[in-house]
Amino acid sequence: MYDAIIIGGGLAGSTLAAHLARAGRSVLLLEKRRLPADKLCGEFLSPEVTSSLRTLGVLEEVRSAGAHPIRRARITSAGGASFESALPGTALGLSRRRLDTLLFENARRAGADARDGTKARAVEGTLGDGFSVKTGAGERFAGRLVFGAYGRRGVLDRTLERPFLDEDAPLVAFKAHYQATRSAEALPDGAIEVHTFPGGYCGLARIETGAVNACWIARTSLLKDAGGTPEAMADEALAQNPALAERMNAMKRTSGDFEATSQVTLQTKGAFAGGGVCMVGDTAGMIAPLCGDGMAMAMRAAELAVEPAGAFLEGRHSAEAFRSAYERKCAPSAGFRRWAAGSSAARAAGKAVRGCTPRVLARLRSRRGSEGGVPSRCASKRPKRPSANRRDAARGPVEAKGHALCGAPQKAKDDVRGLNVRRPPSVSKRSFADLLKPPFQQKTPQLKGLGRFGDGRVSVSHRMGYVSRRQVRVE
Repeated sequence: MYDAIIIGGGLAGSTLAAHLARAGRSVLLLEKRRLPADKLCGEFLSPEVTSSLRTLGVLEEVRSAGAHPIRRARITSAGGASFESALPGTALGLSRRRLDTLLFENARRAGADARDGTKARAVEGTLGDGFSVKTGAGERFAGRLVFGAYGRRGVLDRTLERPFLDEDAPLVAFKAHYQATRSAEALPDGAIEVHTFPGGYCGLARIETGAVNACWIARTSLLKDAGGTPEAMADEALAQNPALAERMNAMKRTSGDFEATSQVTLQTKGAFAGGGVCMVGDTAGMIAPLCGDGMAMAMRAAELAVEPAGAFLEGRHSAEAFRSAYERKCAPSAGFRRWAAGSSAARAAGKAVRGCTPRVLARLRSRRGSEGGVPSRCASKRPKRPSANRRDAARGPVEAKGHALCGAPQKAKDDVRGLNVRRPPSVSKRSFADLLKPPFQQKTPQLKGLGRFGDGRVSVSHRMGYVSRRQVRVE
């Protein structure tokens, strides 16, 4: 019996397999494709992924594979507006054919039993009793844990009866590689571009071979209206953006068939399925490709899964405790998705295409820095407001005499949530609350409660706003 069986040898699966194997776990890694193989992806490794690659020990190998350095981003709309910015770090362009093979072999070197060309057909069992995985060839493997890392959608989603399959998913995506035929109009070296059009957007990024990866996602209705083929969709839908049309007309497709997927959903799908199969990467939830951090997010999720998995395998976590720890740490929650949305790639591109409207792009374009007319990161931000602590320190302590709370905020919009109040030992907690309440209630949110500190201070909480700590002396 294996400690862990990982279904899917992409970024999340191979990363998790390598970390678990290095921790001394017996790991079976199953990948349905015969590697090397292409996969639908934007093939853009944001600056955030560098730490994950370094932790795996493959960063230099990725660079030696010829990963194309990317330092600038450009976003355009169908209305002609555009936004350009330098990325806050160096991103990399590397094909999934090369990257997936590299990570898969790294997991094998780490000690995982890595098998490509092996498709998992069914999973039976529970966290308490263990699992049995059946392959397409009729083989069966037993494991204490099973991780699903097979991507956006797979046959196991149906056998595990995952609820997201019943939801509407009206998006399709395509990918192909192109070579420039007119260099003057082709994608510049060291740049990534995102071009929006009504109903979707397309990303262009150069990879290690010098080819340009074109990957777009759009409403299914656009594909149907164009006749049902990606070539026709490229001619009709993508051509609605003049900048994108110029790029596409200056390139020739060199890859064979388009990589394609349908029924794409950007909703979270759940951290567990069936009797306790753990989901990781896109299998658990896919963030909008526009963020540019999907691959970094998948690898980071795999890293986070190692600790709770180890605790369960060592007997430090029961099945229920493991589920709670895994969901808390690894589930694609709003907080984790906000981390990705706040990444360097998203900061450079996200605001510019929100709503895909020329007005938004024009507003961002107007915030220009001092160098070469290019918007700088600092120029696009508002000056930071001093923190509450600093404002209150500059303001000095607030004094209270009897029932007169001098210096209290005059408007509720000051967003005061709490005051640290020095309570004389002779005044009871309830009396002190009554002392502050009459003049304070009319000007700020109602008092919620008091909490005592070791030095005699009392924290007065309110029902609204943000934290602001202020010292109040009572005479």
